[in-house]
Amino acid sequence: EDDDEDLAKSLATMTFDPLDRDRFVDDIGETADIDSSEVTVFVDPLDGTREFVEGRLENCQVLVGIAIDGEAVAGAIGIPFPDGSLETDTTIIYGLADIGTGVVGAT
Repeated sequence: EDDDEDLAKSLATMTFDPLDRDRFVDDIGETADIDSSEVTVFVDPLDGTREFVEGRLENCQVLVGIAIDGEAVAGAIGIPFPDGSLETDTTIIYGLADIGTGVVGAT
């Protein structure tokens, strides 16, 4: 139970740096005009809720997907605790249609 309290305290005091867009893609060309009604964003803010509650942090992910007019165009998996602790940087695995895939952060 002490570990749970330590984790809760650590999570409560976490700070996050602003997103450094250059870490992901150096140059994204001009985008076509897109009607926002055609955009769907899927978010699972904590895939692995049970694992999180049980303290198995290395099994937790944040999932985000984007579709335009029903077609998947981008997705990302954030792994906030890649080694099961708060000591290692988050890993982000992403994919962009017609561009490719990549990994940012700890691997």
